[in-house]
Amino acid sequence: MESVSKVIFLTFSSDGSQLLVVLSMGRVHLFTKGAGLHQWTSSHTCDWDGEDILHINFFHGGIRACVQSGDVNVHASYTEKFIAQPHKPTLVDHGQCAMNGFFAVSASGLLLVCVLTHEGAIFTEKKIVLGNTRDNFSVATAALAPTGHIHVATWKPEMIKCWRAELKMLDQAKGSKGDITVTIQAAQSFCPALSNTTWHTSTKSEGLVQVTCLRYTELEDPTSLLVALTVEKQVKASPSQQSSTPPTLGAMSHLVRRYQLQDQQRPLLKPFKPMADTVGIATKEWFCMGEWASSSPIVTLSTATRHLLPGSAAAHLPFIITAATADAYICAINRDNMQQLSSHNLLNVRGGNEDAPVSKRVASERQVVSLTHTWSGLSLLALDSMGSLHFITLIRPADIGPQWAISLILLLEFALVSGSDWWDLLVSTPHSSILMLTDKLSDTFQQHSTPITQHLHIRFLIMKTSMLRLLGSQQQKAIESRIQAQLTATQQLFRTLRPVTGDVATAERNISVSIQNYLESRASLDILDIEKSLDQLCSSMNVKDCQVDPGQLQNLQPLIQFAADLALFILFMLAQNSKFELARDPKIVQSLRELLFVARLWYRQNKLVLPQMFRKTQSVDVWAQIYKLLTRVAQILPGEPDSTLIDECVLLETQVMCQELPLHVPPRGVLADMASSASTPLQYEFVNGESNNVNTSGAQPRILEGALPPLPLLDPLHYRYIAPQEPKFNCTRCCSVRASWWGDSESVWDHHWASNCICSGHWAQPPTSPPKAA
Repeated sequence: MESVSKVIFLTFSSDGSQLLVVLSMGRVHLFTKGAGLHQWTSSHTCDWDGEDILHINFFHGGIRACVQSGDVNVHASYTEKFIAQPHKPTLVDHGQCAMNGFFAVSASGLLLVCVLTHEGAIFTEKKIVLGNTRDNFSVATAALAPTGHIHVATWKPEMIKCWRAELKMLDQAKGSKGDITVTIQAAQSFCPALSNTTWHTSTKSEGLVQVTCLRYTELEDPTSLLVALTVEKQVKASPSQQSSTPPTLGAMSHLVRRYQLQDQQRPLLKPFKPMADTVGIATKEWFCMGEWASSSPIVTLSTATRHLLPGSAAAHLPFIITAATADAYICAINRDNMQQLSSHNLLNVRGGNEDAPVSKRVASERQVVSLTHTWSGLSLLALDSMGSLHFITLIRPADIGPQWAISLILLLEFALVSGSDWWDLLVSTPHSSILMLTDKLSDTFQQHSTPITQHLHIRFLIMKTSMLRLLGSQQQKAIESRIQAQLTATQQLFRTLRPVTGDVATAERNISVSIQNYLESRASLDILDIEKSLDQLCSSMNVKDCQVDPGQLQNLQPLIQFAADLALFILFMLAQNSKFELARDPKIVQSLRELLFVARLWYRQNKLVLPQMFRKTQSVDVWAQIYKLLTRVAQILPGEPDSTLIDECVLLETQVMCQELPLHVPPRGVLADMASSASTPLQYEFVNGESNNVNTSGAQPRILEGALPPLPLLDPLHYRYIAPQEPKFNCTRCCSVRASWWGDSESVWDHHWASNCICSGHWAQPPTSPPKAA
C-alpha cells in the first residue's frame, strides 16, 4: 500500500486475519488476509473527517481460553488444566452472535465505532462524545472488560480521565433495524501529579507532570493501568530571592507507574473523627502499586495480552512489562515488584565496521518505534526507526529454575488446545530438553479419551514434528510424525465423504465407520486378496452406500497417488533394509491399508480412480500386491519380518518401478539456524535472509537403490509437480512449496492447507529484490 499520508497505527485482529492501517487526518483502511502471507485485500475504508486517532482496536469476540490458575497436576487432563472463562463480546447481535468491528479514540474526545456484518460489509458507523462536552486529549488507551464494556483511559493535563462505553444492538421490534446505541459513562479518574494518587485528596504536588504513554496492563483487565510520565520538579529559591525570582524547573525524572483500581471504604463525614462502628461508603479508587525510574524519556510501553500462568505455585512465569527509552534501550520490568529484570541496547549490534553495507552499520539515531509481545509473553518484537526488526527473548530457563519445564509443558498444551502458534515457545526451549518435553506431552496426550485424541491428533503430530526436527539425531522420528500427520489428515478427509444415497444420514450407518471396523478386525488380516476383502465387506451392506460424488473423486486422485507411492516406497525400502522405521510403525501401515482399500472400493464405481505406476509387466495387479504385502506386514508387527515377506518385496521390485520420495523436508528460518548452533544474535537482511546451512534447492540424498529420481519442486501436500516458472508459494518454516492456484479450488483438502503448511508455517511469496534506488 502506498500512501502520501503518514501511517499512525498498524493493528492486527486477534487471529491475524484482519489488519487496520491508520493514516493521519482520520483515514482508516481495513485489510483482510488471503491464502498467502502477502495476500491482503482492502475490504473497507473509514474517513473520520480529519480526526487525530490516539488508539484503535478490534471488538472482542467473546472467546477467552485460560490456564487454570490453581495448582494443577501436569499429568491432569486438558479439561482440568484449561478453562473457558466467561467473556461477553463487545457487541452482541440478535441471536447472541458476536459482531465484528473496531473502535478508535480521537484527540478531540470522540469514540469512533465501525460495525461490520458477518460477511465483512459495513453495518454502521458512529461518533460519540466522551463526556458531556468534547475535550482535547494527548494520550489514550483502551481495555475490553469481561462484561463487554470498552474501558477508555485518556490523558488531559493534570488528569487521567477514564470512561466506560457499552454497545448494544437496537431492538428490531421497534423498527430500528440496522443501528446500534452507544452509552458512555464516566469511570473513576485520578491525578498522577498528587503523591497520594487520588484526585480528591489535598496533598502536595510533585511538580510539573506530563504523561507520555498509557497502557492497560492486560487487554482484558480494566483495573490495572500503566502510566509513563515525566516529572519536572520545581527548584525553590532562597528566602532573599523569593520576591524577585520566579520558581524554576530543576531535575527531571522519568517514571513508569502501575496503578490498581481497588475498593476503598470512605467515611461519610470526613471532617469529623469517625466512630469505630461507623459504616462508610464503598468506592473505587486508583492506587499506585509501584514505580520504575529511568534516566531517559520513555518512548513506549508494551505488555502481553494476558498473563497465562499467574498464580500456580508449580508453574509461575513473571508478567513482564517492556519499556523503550529515548536512548535506544529496551528494559524488561517485573509487574509484581516493578523491578528491572534485564535491558537490551539496540545500538550494540554486530556489523558496525565501515566495510559493512550501509544497512548493517550502527546508527546513533536509532530509536524504538513500536513494541509487541508474543501471545505467550516469552518474547518481544521491536521495530526501530532505521527499519530493523528485533526479536528478543525475555524469559530464559535460568531465570525460572525448576518451574521452567512444567510451565513450558502447560504453554505447549495450551497452544495445542487453543490453536495458538507454538513458534515462540520453541525459540525459548533449550535443545537439551526437547526429548523430555515430547515424551511428557505424548504421555499426557495418550491418557485422554478417544474423541479428544481424534480431534487433536493431527495438530499434536505437527507439534511433535516441529520439536523433533530441531534435533539432528531425531530426524527419522520427525519424518515419521510428519507422514503420520499427513496420512491421518487424508484418512479424516476420506471418512467425511458421504455417499450419494440420501438415506444414509447418521454416522452409525456411514460407510467409513464400517470400513474402519472391518480393517481393524482379525478377519480382514486373514484375507490377503483385496478383491475378496471388498466382496466380504459389500456383502453386509448396500453397494450404493459406498458410492460418492465423482467430482470429489477427481480432487482426491493426487492423495490416492501419494498413498500408493508411499506404500510402494516403504515396501521397497523394507526389501533393502528389514529394520526400516516406517515399515515398523503400525499406525502408518494401517493408515495406508485403509486408504488403498477405500480407493479400490471407489475404483469399482469410477475407473479413473487409479494410481499411476511404472509397471515392468502388465500381467500383475500391482495395486493388489501392495495391499497384500501391507496386510502381511500388519500381521507380523510388532515382530520382525520373515524371509518370505522380504522375498515377496524383492519380487515386487521386478514388477514395478518406484520413485524416490522426498520424505525429509528440511526446516528453515530462525529455528533452523538456532538448531545449527549458529552464534546469536542472528542477523538477516531483506531478500538475503536465508542462511547458508539450509538446503532449499530440493536436492536430497538418495536412500533407495534403483529408484527413479525424485521430482523437483514437488508439492508435498497436493503431490503435484510445480514447474520452475510457475508462480508458487514457499513455506516460511520448511522447504515445502505449493502452487499459487491454491485457495481458489473447491477441494476440501486445498482449503484445509490454504493458509498454513502442514508444519504450521505460513505460505508466502518468494521475496523480490527491491529497486536499486531504494
